[in-house]
Amino acid sequence: MIKNIIFDIGKVLVSYEPDIMMKDLGFDDDIIGRVNKALFENELWEQSDQGLFSPSEILQKAIDNDTDIKDYIVKAWENVGKSIARYDYVYDWINTYKDNGYNVYILSNYSKHTLEHTKEQLSFLSLMDGVVFSYECKLMKPMEEIYNLLLEKYDLVPEECIFIDDRPVNIEGAKKCGINGIVFKDYNQAKRDIAAICNKYK
Repeated sequence: MIKNIIFDIGKVLVSYEPDIMMKDLGFDDDIIGRVNKALFENELWEQSDQGLFSPSEILQKAIDNDTDIKDYIVKAWENVGKSIARYDYVYDWINTYKDNGYNVYILSNYSKHTLEHTKEQLSFLSLMDGVVFSYECKLMKPMEEIYNLLLEKYDLVPEECIFIDDRPVNIEGAKKCGINGIVFKDYNQAKRDIAAICNKYK
């Protein structure tokens, strides 16, 4: 029997569009490309999610990657919250499972800095029965250790869980730990796939 629904955050419960954020800040295409190379599409971003360095250290390392655009990097960093927006369906989706007796959890690669700038967008965290963020435990999906940490922390049975994530590699990591997994493509597809698994294991 399925008892627990585990959600990723980015591109499942919220959008993530740094390019749009930077365009709204007035950056031209060249600057956007350079900021991405220095920060958002650099290994630094994953290191930030994993909590390997402090936010100030991450920012300085990004600046060091392209000192000529320091002001743009700082501006993008300070406005990172504007790259994330909560999807309209989130509260209804989560509450549907809670109203039907399921426990709901978050397992997300997420940085301390981004969390501090997206508390309003992530207001649904108050509905969760448990949350594991990568920066807090210094682990990252798809490392098996982070899935096992969630299971152990909240005393969950893997076979009683479904994990929803937009990245296939993260779903493979969950399955290696015995957790049922669904690759998120869109809201309606994910709802159907969750229902199918729940019905299968009634």
